[in-house]
Amino acid sequence: MHHLTWADVDVQARAIADRWRGNCGTVYGIPQGGAPLAVMVANYLGVRVVEEPKLGLNTLVVDDLVDSGRTLAPLFKQFKTDAAFAKPHSPHVYAPSARVIDDWLVFPWERNNGAPTDGIVRLLEYIGENPSRDGLRDTPERVLRAWEEMTQGYKVDVAKLLTVTFDIACDEMVVVRNIPFASMCEHHLLPFTGTVTLGYIPKEHVVGLSKLARLVDAFAQRLQVQERLTTDLTLAMQEHLQPLGCGAIVHATHSCMCNRGVRKAGEMVTCSLVGVLRTDPQARTEFLAHS
Repeated sequence: MHHLTWADVDVQARAIADRWRGNCGTVYGIPQGGAPLAVMVANYLGVRVVEEPKLGLNTLVVDDLVDSGRTLAPLFKQFKTDAAFAKPHSPHVYAPSARVIDDWLVFPWERNNGAPTDGIVRLLEYIGENPSRDGLRDTPERVLRAWEEMTQGYKVDVAKLLTVTFDIACDEMVVVRNIPFASMCEHHLLPFTGTVTLGYIPKEHVVGLSKLARLVDAFAQRLQVQERLTTDLTLAMQEHLQPLGCGAIVHATHSCMCNRGVRKAGEMVTCSLVGVLRTDPQARTEFLAHS
């Protein structure tokens, strides 16, 4: 978490003003974070702040942060746009000179130190709940802690995880069946759960048994889709273990299908095969038999 000071914001406000000096007549700030920035930029440019951008006013639209780019995208084609900060994954076109920081940013005007819990409170309010009642008062903090736990796979160094190998002569298939997992669907942010079967034919080394279970968690404890989870596992084994072949079979049920939309229960099965497990019919059949 990166706590910004007013001095940090002021540096970026001056930079924005320098970029657009003599080339804009008014400044508009995207609510809410862009509003204080707009006042600072307008002050350095000696122009006025407007409550909404209008054609003919030569308006510069500013935001505090370009993340997904959704707030600036509707205005980009009609107005000049800029921002103080951006993330590495942000669309470059909306603010190409913004300072890039790969961290959770906390601006000096944000409540509760800019904690993500504010968004959870807003969601509770949106569905008509009272976030201050007894049962929900501590829910935002609990949800945040739960999300930190359920997405800790982002912090796992897969390469380091799979470096613990053993020089054991083995040229037969090694299979670990029915490793349980729980993941979060990136489309609806709802869980899907199931089991994974992993297998590989060693070339020179074998990996510790627990490392394969940890590998499943490393990729499952992220925002996922089942198809990508399946290939993530085989590609990681192929890259770091360099086996003759490897494979993954995933069985899972998805709450985004069971609890909403069609509301039908059903098991989804995906499979990814690499190397001889894909090209050799006998090896392929042997591995699939374990599913």
